[in-house]
Amino acid sequence: MNRNLDADVYCHRSQDFYVSYRFDKSIICCKRALTIKPDYYYGHFRWGSSLNGKDSYEKSIRKHKEIICRNPKDHIAYNNFGVALERQNMYIEAEMKYKKSIEIDSSDQVSLHNLAILLTKQRKYTKALEQFEKNLQARDETCIASTYNCYGFLKFILGKYEEAIESFEKAIYHDSNLSLPYFNKVLVLYCLGRSELAIETFKETIKKLGSSPGWHQVLQQNIFIYVGELKRFKGMCESDDLGEVNRDQLIVNIRGLEYIADRIKQELEKLPSRDDVGL
Repeated sequence: MNRNLDADVYCHRSQDFYVSYRFDKSIICCKRALTIKPDYYYGHFRWGSSLNGKDSYEKSIRKHKEIICRNPKDHIAYNNFGVALERQNMYIEAEMKYKKSIEIDSSDQVSLHNLAILLTKQRKYTKALEQFEKNLQARDETCIASTYNCYGFLKFILGKYEEAIESFEKAIYHDSNLSLPYFNKVLVLYCLGRSELAIETFKETIKKLGSSPGWHQVLQQNIFIYVGELKRFKGMCESDDLGEVNRDQLIVNIRGLEYIADRIKQELEKLPSRDDVGL
């Protein structure tokens, strides 16, 4: 038996499951690869990524501690570690991991992008705007669509709705298959009081993207994102220190988030449950 070859096969299958949002299957393949070759780094790395994918962040944090010990120079592993920490609201620790990733590879646009998002969550809006704009100036196609989307969402937070829509449209231009910019555009149109246009844009989005692979999982992930943002916005609303955000504007934003989350939930309920396929 060629142990290297067999472990590679399972890890490649893990990657195939990962990109189709079938994270449990991806992890099974990683475990099988590591049964054959316990020290196989890529198997551990892919396992950690899949734990992030299925939102098992506590397990991912433990796994990424092991991964970093195995290869302390892997900037992607530090970024993935930061994502898990961020999802657990461990912002200081997450920021350290993103910065470590950037220290190892200063051109890592994904870590630079995630750092800007984290600054937004920490309400460091001026720094976040500066980081997003710096990232956009690099004109790196790696995550430019996602950067425009998140930059637009920051504009949305600040109540700069027209600028937000412009940024979402740029995100769609760079990646027409990315779902969040479409839904975020619907969200902002609703907040602007353009309800009919918001409904029409939502319908067009479903028509365009609804048949894409993994659509069921995409909608589930989007709901997770919007519910998380709702929780964060409501927490901000209860705070005495809103910084650059106007409370009345924040209430409008919360209503918009509730609207888009409900619309996506309704759409998800129309879909049949995805049949599971064996290995």
